[in-house]
Amino acid sequence: MTRRLLRTTLPLALATALAASPAQTVVHIDHRYTNTDAQSLIGLPLGSHKTVIDKQGNLHWSQWTLKRRPLDSPIGFSDQMDGELAIQAFTGEGEASPLAMQSQRLYKDRYPFIITRLAANNTSLEELAFAVDPEQDPAKLPTATSGARAFDVVRLTFTNNGTEPTHVLLKLSGRNRNLPGHAYIASYSGIATESGEDIVLIDHNNFTEKSEDNALTLALTAYLKPHESETVWLRLPYEFPRSRNAELSTLSGEALLARATTQWDAIWSRGARIHYPSQQLNDFFDSSLAYVLILTEYDARGDLWVLDGPAVYRQYWGRGELFQARAMEVAGHLDPARQSIKHAFHIQNDDGEWDGPPVSGWPAWDNMGGNAGAAWDYYLYTHDAAWLAKAYPHMLAASEWIKAHREETTLEDVATTPIGARPIRRMLTGARCRTEPTPPLALGEKTYWYGLLPWSYGDSGLPEGHSYSHNYLADYAVRVTAEAARALNHPHEAQWLDKEYADYTAAIRASINRSITLEKLTPKYLPAMPTYPEGAYSQSFLAVTPTQIYSPTDPLITGLLTRMESEESQGLPTNVAWAGPAGVWPGEAMNMAETYLLRNDAQHTADMLLSALNHSYTTNVFKEEILTDVTKPRACNTPHSKRENMQGTGDMPEAWGNANAVNLLRDMLVQERNPAPDEHGTAALHLFSGLPPSWITPGETFSITNTPTTFGTSVSASLHVISVSKMQITINPGNKPTTIAVHIPTDKTILTIHVDGKSVTPSTIVTIPSLSKPTTIDVETE
Repeated sequence: MTRRLLRTTLPLALATALAASPAQTVVHIDHRYTNTDAQSLIGLPLGSHKTVIDKQGNLHWSQWTLKRRPLDSPIGFSDQMDGELAIQAFTGEGEASPLAMQSQRLYKDRYPFIITRLAANNTSLEELAFAVDPEQDPAKLPTATSGARAFDVVRLTFTNNGTEPTHVLLKLSGRNRNLPGHAYIASYSGIATESGEDIVLIDHNNFTEKSEDNALTLALTAYLKPHESETVWLRLPYEFPRSRNAELSTLSGEALLARATTQWDAIWSRGARIHYPSQQLNDFFDSSLAYVLILTEYDARGDLWVLDGPAVYRQYWGRGELFQARAMEVAGHLDPARQSIKHAFHIQNDDGEWDGPPVSGWPAWDNMGGNAGAAWDYYLYTHDAAWLAKAYPHMLAASEWIKAHREETTLEDVATTPIGARPIRRMLTGARCRTEPTPPLALGEKTYWYGLLPWSYGDSGLPEGHSYSHNYLADYAVRVTAEAARALNHPHEAQWLDKEYADYTAAIRASINRSITLEKLTPKYLPAMPTYPEGAYSQSFLAVTPTQIYSPTDPLITGLLTRMESEESQGLPTNVAWAGPAGVWPGEAMNMAETYLLRNDAQHTADMLLSALNHSYTTNVFKEEILTDVTKPRACNTPHSKRENMQGTGDMPEAWGNANAVNLLRDMLVQERNPAPDEHGTAALHLFSGLPPSWITPGETFSITNTPTTFGTSVSASLHVISVSKMQITINPGNKPTTIAVHIPTDKTILTIHVDGKSVTPSTIVTIPSLSKPTTIDVETE
């Protein structure tokens, strides 16, 4: 089934124009499917303060950072936005007209600074909001003790675009820790709480100030001549007493903006660099990495957490860690990835269990594989044996827990099991979806989930019960622990781990084979749960990557893709989580696209990428799910799935979405592929496998520089399209011999291929075993 994204998602006139345009217009990102309740974020990498920017340009933040979180904190503990600065702008005199938001975007399309444009009549306002640490060394990432004098900055520039003079009015009001701010006008302007904590400091030249609303509002007015502009600078120190304002940086607003951009430029330059002919894709890579780094935070003990969002999901999920840490790793930022994985060791229960999120106590076994897999990935990217030796006891404890607790499902409904030895069901409060179906069993017949892990939290719209995705990742934890045992020369532990992995994998496959008999659709597909195969299938693709329990070309995977394609909306799969058939999950779609990539289906990979990016907000951030057709049933009758069309669920930005954008954009250029444990073959690095021929245009270049790989080397490669019939590929495999498989993105007949001047058999995939030196490949097509 071929996706026809332009035909199905664009107005006819625009589709016709694009179809007639040069090939480079195939990459067209206009955020046409933005959720209507979008919000954006500014903050510092690895910083504690995260400021949400709403669609009107107001600033919101929460005092509930990890450093002061209560011991018993439910999910959403920091969703209490008890800090705010409201920014209201008007034009005209008397009955002044409020300026309305026109657009939002990123500064220079890539920096995580938010530009909000507002206008009314002939007056416009550009608001630029960003975070800066004036004392931060651009050559280093922040640490747990950084940012003591960091703050948010807002530049407000009013412009009279008319031919007559006009008045402009700016009203500022706010609160901090839910304490109302009081305007004060002294040697400098600002708003602070009565207890003396800053909310905002103000710098301007030609505005007149006065306090209103019993000093709760600071009003600034100015008179603008035709085509004249005036600027106000706002500074919002992070939890800073007004009495110490003299200690804050005296740099001008423009100097602070220059410093903030320099700091991000330094971060990006230290990592891997990608280049697509579409600058939008390059900007997405940089801004998405920035959001992943912003959505990390140190706790009171100095541990670095990766977070799923700035508010509701200001929490830690091990399964998300697997993808968010990987995004930092493939982008070349190994140190924060290492710190975040190290945090997982400190939240492991003393019996080896990783639940998730940690304070919820929810039994969610996918966190087992998420944490163990992230630890193993870091070793593969660094080959740091000392690191692995420290991580291994935690991985081993998790595998021992898995082996022990799989026994629970072998004792359910067994008449001979003593009463006191029968398994319990873990406590689960709130967020319930539905009851897991329990088909009747014949006398002596095993349960459908025999040999899997016990009953657990469903999540992603699945009933609480025995989710296959939880078991895929838990099984993966055992597999990578066995590999770690071999790497550390622990043969006896590797032996029992290998057996446990084989037994567990066999139990999963046996359960799936039984579940298939309950399916009502054809072709047969990989089911979501033993007795509920039609459940949300987004996490089902974990069976392919990273776990490799199923091959990407397995008939059940092909059937699942067929089902997915038949149910899609706005170019994306539905039935992926809580929204069920009524919505899509853009960030997760990019993770699902990795399966297309492994099938060498570049066109489907690219189509799903672009559809997902077109569901992002204009500041390149993602909402978890977006409702696309509320006339269809939801997976669960929960409050957060009861929305209107194009409204979202969950938190925003969703770090998982931005992490998956980094991962997919990198993997389309460079992707590690290893044979599954039950397969024969050679591990190889696949280059350019995600580029469809429709993206190839003469004169353009695709490249990636210095991306770490799990083969223990950093790789660079470029593909230059010389003409309609010629392309040249250059490869620098780094410092270790690596088998390279180069995909030739063409639908034409290949006439000749030369590797370093020597002719090889023409093929769409050129494999070079154990490449150890820079190499050039020249390709000529008809």
